[in-house]
Amino acid sequence: MSLKVTGTPDGEAGVYGGTVRLNVGGSIHEVSLHTLQNKATGLLADKEELMRYYRPAKEDYFFDRHPGIFCAILNFYRTGELHVPLDTCGPAMKNELEFWGIDENEVVECCWVNYSNFQEQKASLAKFDSFLGKDMEVQENRKASKWETTRRKVWNYLDNPSSSLGAKVYLSVSLFFVIVSILVFAMDTHEAFRIKPGDPEWENLLSIFHVDDQTYQEIMYEYNDLANKTSAANANESYSLLHPAMEIINVICACFFTFELVMRFIFCPRKCRFFLEPLTIIDLIAVVPFYIELIMNISNPKELFTHSVLDFIHILQIARVFRIFRLAKSYVGMKVILYSLKESLAEIALTLVILCISMLIFSSLMFFADNINNPACQYPDIPTTLWWSIITLTTVGYGDFYPTSGPGYVVGAIAAFCGVLLLALTIPIIVSNFFLYYSHSRVRPKKHKKDKLEECDSRHGSVETLSRQTPQNNNGQRPSITKVTPCES
Repeated sequence: MSLKVTGTPDGEAGVYGGTVRLNVGGSIHEVSLHTLQNKATGLLADKEELMRYYRPAKEDYFFDRHPGIFCAILNFYRTGELHVPLDTCGPAMKNELEFWGIDENEVVECCWVNYSNFQEQKASLAKFDSFLGKDMEVQENRKASKWETTRRKVWNYLDNPSSSLGAKVYLSVSLFFVIVSILVFAMDTHEAFRIKPGDPEWENLLSIFHVDDQTYQEIMYEYNDLANKTSAANANESYSLLHPAMEIINVICACFFTFELVMRFIFCPRKCRFFLEPLTIIDLIAVVPFYIELIMNISNPKELFTHSVLDFIHILQIARVFRIFRLAKSYVGMKVILYSLKESLAEIALTLVILCISMLIFSSLMFFADNINNPACQYPDIPTTLWWSIITLTTVGYGDFYPTSGPGYVVGAIAAFCGVLLLALTIPIIVSNFFLYYSHSRVRPKKHKKDKLEECDSRHGSVETLSRQTPQNNNGQRPSITKVTPCES
């Protein structure tokens, strides 16, 4: 079967003399037969398949395809190189290649990264959707018991802020207590919020712990003895206590977190998995030491001032600072940041390896370069220059150590320049991942809503309901028909 060639009634032409008119999505391309015969594969090279698209009235071959991408397809037949337009989406290019019968491996190397990135991004975004959508809740059961229904409802209040307005209010209250708890923990380290022996509040606080007169005298004797041996300032620091108002706030926060922890355990769908959650472990580490310390202080008030095991228990309460990571579970932005860092672990690990190698090189160079006939050298050993190198390579520059000779200046300048390059190679990768996932998270709710409606439509279909009115009201008109989708009704 011969092609219908423009300008020749019988459809035949010489090797270069005849042309074929191709209409692709409204764009007209007049191509010589020689160009179409350059490749042995593809739709344009298959005469029998091509004749299916011939329109005798128009004397052309019509294809309802993407006209912009077809320019790249046509250039492939002309030059033998398949380039991907920069403004073309990967899946769209792949669909066009499949239609025109061209192997995607024909894409040249300079465009392969741009073409193949969409497959990697598609897999990454699928994992990201799974990360955002994973939940401890089990699938709903239509025949759930009354307890199961109540449990799901309460659990959504506790764990899913987007489920209702009440859940959002509860999240705000929970975050308020988290912030207050962290502030109290920070104030505990400042002398302005601590009371010293001799203050009225100090004795009132001791009375809360039921300190009798004998124990009080023993505490004051030890306090005076420490003041005589060291100084009054040292004794005041050792025997100071957190202000009673701060202690009351601390107790209220601890009670709230205890109540929340118990409620989450009761209504959690999977009890074993609940105790493996990082936030649960943080809550336990922060809450349990508080009660241990409280019980020991009440049973033996001297523990308030003795530096024993309570110091270690008190240090464990630093875990309350990590409660701020509740934001990561409640806000998509925090989830995106954490997931971006997780997906960039390979690049971060490579950066750390390069950083360690650079530290060893520049610390050794600086030690020997700055010590050459230089009595003012500040680097007595290589471990000291290791500290200098990491501060310089990370562009922090504390200034506690610095070179004092010409060779040292040269090594320091090279180290600073390499540090800038090191950060410039790492940060764009993390930023690129963050931008990809954050952009996807912005459009994900709309896509999820659309997919849910489509799934519901395919499951139930559209139901036509007749809204019939009385003849007196519709004046003899035909009854109206309204289409109602079960998912929207």
